[in-house]
Amino acid sequence: MKKHMWLLMPPSGILMGLCLAFPAIGFLEWVAMIPALLFFFVVARDRTVGYRRLYLYGFCYYFFFYLTSLHWFLNLYPMEFLGVGRGEAVLLVGICWVGLTLLQTVFAALVLPLFGLLCRSTVMERLAALVPLLFAAQYVIAEWSQTLTWLGVPWARLAIGQIEYAAVTGSAALFGSYFITFAIVLVNGYLAWAILHCKSVPQLRFSAGVAAAVLGLQFAFGMIGYFTSDPTQGKPLVVAAVQGNVGSELKWSFNSRQKSYEVYEAYTAKAAAQGAAFVVFPETFIPDELTDETSLGEYVISLATRYQITIFCGAFHTDEAGNEYNGVFAVYPDGTVDETVYAKRHLVPFGEYVPWRPLIERVLPMLTDMGMLSYDLAPGTDSALFDTVYGRVGTLVCFDSIYEELTRESVGDGAELLILPTNDSWFTDSRGIYMHHAQARLRAIEGGRWIVRAADTGISSVIAPNGSSYEEQPPMQEGMALSTVYVRDDVTLYMRIGNLLVWLLIAAVLAVPVAEVIWRCKRERV
Repeated sequence: MKKHMWLLMPPSGILMGLCLAFPAIGFLEWVAMIPALLFFFVVARDRTVGYRRLYLYGFCYYFFFYLTSLHWFLNLYPMEFLGVGRGEAVLLVGICWVGLTLLQTVFAALVLPLFGLLCRSTVMERLAALVPLLFAAQYVIAEWSQTLTWLGVPWARLAIGQIEYAAVTGSAALFGSYFITFAIVLVNGYLAWAILHCKSVPQLRFSAGVAAAVLGLQFAFGMIGYFTSDPTQGKPLVVAAVQGNVGSELKWSFNSRQKSYEVYEAYTAKAAAQGAAFVVFPETFIPDELTDETSLGEYVISLATRYQITIFCGAFHTDEAGNEYNGVFAVYPDGTVDETVYAKRHLVPFGEYVPWRPLIERVLPMLTDMGMLSYDLAPGTDSALFDTVYGRVGTLVCFDSIYEELTRESVGDGAELLILPTNDSWFTDSRGIYMHHAQARLRAIEGGRWIVRAADTGISSVIAPNGSSYEEQPPMQEGMALSTVYVRDDVTLYMRIGNLLVWLLIAAVLAVPVAEVIWRCKRERV
């Protein structure tokens, strides 16, 4: 039986990935991992199973998990914005989809052999009931580690699958989204442990009790976070996010610029007429620099003065040293451009820069052609808040929103409201566009801030600190999300403690080998 149990892993990984892509079935996350864990918990403690095989088992689960959660890469085809042939487009899409899946899997699969190494220690053999806890801790650490380098992309977080359940996601305001991941894996783990030890009534009761307790605590903390967020706390302000629906295949064309100018002016006028204090334009909605001397600068300044409204606009920016950034500018009703320019802090690999460029150009030159630029942009280094008459406004740009530490840095520096210009046109109307939007909703909960999200082709919305999304503009349509937000300076518990949970779990995992060494030393002395 054990010989064929590995067949449980692909469907388990696929189901978990589907929950992330389609949060409507997110409740299945609480049981989707059970089939894989029934196998993991057996082979991890079996000393006859080598660590190489454990890695392959882990690889099998994670490969199907990432392949499913990243399936939206298929919607990049036919990549008309790059001007490539259909054959080359198929190859590029395959490299993106399968390549990123493999890149994520190669590192994530290390969880199982490391888990097996610790499970086979004398300490864990004596504390076997803590095996599911150990696995949950390692899973969270692996998910968090994806934020550390460009090799890891923290896109497929388990918390995304719970975004439609406020009683769950509310806990992110207290302990962050990793707490949700921890709870999901822990519940799956102890339910699997209960099944494996169903013949032992004490172990069955203990495991089922722990699973129920964790689930209960998750809902309790979720409700506390949700009902204490109070979205109406602070100073009210009417804002708008404009969605021009000019995709990447068009906006680089000179002929589309006039269309963009007309669309964005129309919605700016509409927002001003409805009492908006400011509007947010998407990430580099016109791929140009914004200065007094450029046509883009003249255009935005004329809109701000004509309609007496503050405009936050995505545009390129070049500093005195010649470094070029993907930036955001603030233009005020008197026509002045704020000296502060926000520069996108986390750039998209192969989109805005090419990591290890000399090597990639030699080995896979087609990857260097995926970006719209022939050179690398420079990353921003700080939160660069805008001090406006309405309060201090912080910025996240597109890819920034999947990294919780950037939100924490902005709020920690004093941001009372967050704006999020983004370009999701690459995703068309795939599940990727919804998953990216879900990330922004998690950041709003963690940060305790309203977020005004303006996307080229959707989803533009105004997101409340409890994760509720208002005035969502459907993908691939032009429109405007206009709503009242509240400028606030209160701080969530998560903004105070950060990823303390992750560090506690790291300490708990490290405690196992430390305890093993201590135990062996004492045994040798005896």
